[in-house]
Parts: sequence; structure tokens; C-alpha cells
Amino acid sequence: MKKTLFAFLFLAISFTLHAGMWRGLSDSNWYSGPKITEKDLVGKVVLVDKWGVNCPPCRALLPKIQKLWDSFKNKNFMLIASHCQGRSDAKVAELVKANKLTFPIYEGAGLAVNEPAARGIPFIYVVDHRGKVVYSGHSSNDAITALTEALVAINLPPNLIGTLAIDDKSPHKALVKQISLGRPVAPFIKKLENDIKKGAKSKATQAQKDAAVSAQEILNAIEEGKKIVLAEIETKKTTNPVDAVKYIELYAKSFPKDNEALELKAQLPELRKTAKAWLIEQKAKAAAEKKKAK
Repeated sequence: MKKTLFAFLFLAISFTLHAGMWRGLSDSNWYSGPKITEKDLVGKVVLVDKWGVNCPPCRALLPKIQKLWDSFKNKNFMLIASHCQGRSDAKVAELVKANKLTFPIYEGAGLAVNEPAARGIPFIYVVDHRGKVVYSGHSSNDAITALTEALVAINLPPNLIGTLAIDDKSPHKALVKQISLGRPVAPFIKKLENDIKKGAKSKATQAQKDAAVSAQEILNAIEEGKKIVLAEIETKKTTNPVDAVKYIELYAKSFPKDNEALELKAQLPELRKTAKAWLIEQKAKAAAEKKKAK
């Protein structure tokens, strides 16, 4: 029963991060290129190019978008060309043929919630593999830079305190730099909890009160970071079980007494077998692609 509840918790976290994120990926919205579903975007970096057939700069950008697709389509990446000037099947088909476009083109596809506001087109935004928008704007060069960085980040463990900004004058600045996945976190949590207790005393100084506020923010960030790590482990089980094994081992080192860590460690023997088979499959795919390219 406990294992079932734990698995449900993992799925719930993962569902929250990924389900319902995207709109417009239906057959009725599709123009050309590979058809995709929301499931195809889980664990991938996604670049959305909002464009229109009646926009000269948009049309001029299409060959560059095609080169981008050719360069990254075999990585953990998906590109969505989101047409946003009304359904134009004939005109879109003409541009697809003229530019030999092979990437997915949809009408009005994109993030369902909190999509960056486009002030004119072409407009590009990049969503990392955790569902966070890491770039939005009109510069294709800046978008490619953000995309490249996001692809690199796929192979890096999540940051346990996320994007929490620590003031240079904060007494916890040095401590925060030491908090990382794979390093025991208990000593840092104890220090932060002590600072909170000191700040709550009736005779606490303003500095102690400020330190208590800072400490609570960091503790909150760690708790949120744990959820993100757990969700990413669940995603990696299917997208990259090798990373899933690595992240479980790191999580268990950071939180050895957590129930989640104990449950995850129990899954490692079977997951290692899955990871081994996945690696063999990836090598076979790479060899096939290399042979095809010759």
C-alpha cells in the first residue's frame, strides 16, 4: 500500500509539471511536419516560433528555423512553428514546399498557461525540459543560445534551491553555495532551523530576524527543489533511465532518511537493468543514424 501511494505521489508531481501545459496540438490544427502530442514534449527542450504567412520577416526566418531543426532534431528537442495569422492551408503549403520545411507546423499551438506575450512576430520562446520559459523575444540568435544552454542543462542534476536569489549581504550566502544534490543536506537544514529559532526570540536583534526570514526562504526553496528532483526522476525513468539511476543515488545521499529515498533505492536494481537495455538501444539507434547519413 505504501509503495502504491508513493508511486501515485510521483505521478501526481510529474502530472502537475507536464499535463495540460500545451494547446493546439490537434490534427485539426496541424499543417505539416511530424505530428506531435503533449507526451512527445515531456522531458524535452521546446522552441516555439510564432509566425505568419503575411509577415515578411517571418518568412525570411524560415530557412534558419529549418537549419535549427536539422541540427537539433535528434537531440532532446522539439520545435513548433506556430502560425498565428488565421488558417492558411494553401499559403503555408506553398512556403513549406518552397523552403523544404520538415519541422512541425501548427495553427495557434503553444503553452496553454503563462505563454509569453508576443508584441509582434516573428516571436520565439524556449521552454526547458522542466517546463520553464528560459527565453522569449524576437532574437533568433538569443533563442538559439538559450536553447543550447537548456539542452546542456538536461544532463545536469536539478538545483536544490532553484532560482532563489540570495543577497550578497545575506549571512547564508556561503551556506547556499554548499547546498547541492548529492551532498548531505541535514547539517544545513539544522543550521537554518536554528537561525529561525533565534529570530523568533523576543530579544532577537534585527539582524537575527532578517536571518530568520532568509533561512525560511531557503528551507522553502529546498522543499520545492525536492519536489522538482522527484518529478524529474519520474520523467527520466522513461526518457533517460541512466540519468534516473544517477539522480536517485544523488537524492539518497542528500536525504538518506527520507521515505522517498528509501523507496527509490528499492527500485534501483530493476531500474539499472532498464538503463542497461536503454543504453544498448541508444547505441543501436546512433549506429543506424550514422549508417543512414553515409
